[in-house]
Amino acid sequence: MDEDLRLEAWVREGIDRYPVPDLPLRRRGEGSGRPRLLALLAAIALLVGGAGLGQALNSYRTGVASATPDPALAPLPSSLDAATVLVLVRGWDLGRIDRIDAKLVTFEEYVRIAGPVRSHAGDPQATAVGGFGISGDPAKRSVWVVAVGGELWPYGRVPIFYGLTPPTSPTPFPPYRWAVFLVDAIPGEILTVGDAGTEDSWPSAFDRLPDHRVTAPVRATPTAPLAPLAVRVDAGEAISRTVRSGAASSIIAITPKLMTWAEFSATGGPAAHRPAGIADDTPVWIIAVAGAILPQGGGAPLAWGVFGVDGRDGSMQLLVAGAGSWPSFFDGLPNHSAQVTAGP
Repeated sequence: MDEDLRLEAWVREGIDRYPVPDLPLRRRGEGSGRPRLLALLAAIALLVGGAGLGQALNSYRTGVASATPDPALAPLPSSLDAATVLVLVRGWDLGRIDRIDAKLVTFEEYVRIAGPVRSHAGDPQATAVGGFGISGDPAKRSVWVVAVGGELWPYGRVPIFYGLTPPTSPTPFPPYRWAVFLVDAIPGEILTVGDAGTEDSWPSAFDRLPDHRVTAPVRATPTAPLAPLAVRVDAGEAISRTVRSGAASSIIAITPKLMTWAEFSATGGPAAHRPAGIADDTPVWIIAVAGAILPQGGGAPLAWGVFGVDGRDGSMQLLVAGAGSWPSFFDGLPNHSAQVTAGP
């Protein structure tokens, strides 16, 4: 064990001698010494048979997650894979990153194992604040948990001054040694910093988290969202309700769009299936799913389905299914951004 630690320290020292910006996927010149060094050290790791050293080297590779999804766990929907999530988090000006990894979990699993979200100030000595929540069923909302270790300023290196030009001098706060980011797996956006600390070099709770496989990739919509519509159910919860409906026995791809019922009817889609008694300006999430969809009237599964989820209360208001790889009318539907509001 002592020999492995000494060897790992030597590896870290060698890597630090070849400074390369931490931004992932940046094209490097042919003469860059660090890739050759990493290849050499990886070969040494194989020769000495040090599993711990191999994992340490893997943590230095930009855009590569070393965690291995558990095939026994149910897969979770995500628009991002692990490598893309690491790219997203590395895009923040965090400081020096020594180690980074990502796992896909439900929000319920994260809270149950890692504890509630603890919001810290820029100052590591300040008391953390709780109370962060997420809309919808936490057991059905998938999030990427990205753990980062190093010398970090997860809340930015320059203090925020409202109404004033931020100073260009570095933050006066000392760095954190580790931080955990939560990324909403459906839209692929950073939700918050889940926790951060200075006592240890790595969040121990991360290693206890499960890691799900990715399924049901969310397809990107082809056009920019229109003016926002007020809803109480966001896209993640609408997708969650669609998946939980049980009408899709398997899912290959899934895409949400937000519109009013009037806009949906005007496109020539399956408006005849629109429920009666709903006002034209009522917001609805129209969600296209490719996979194996069970028709409402029974029979063999069909290749695609279109679900309508009420933007006010999340109730399922529409399900039509058809043959072919994708509902052709869906791509022509409008798509508004969502302004999520609280309400009964």
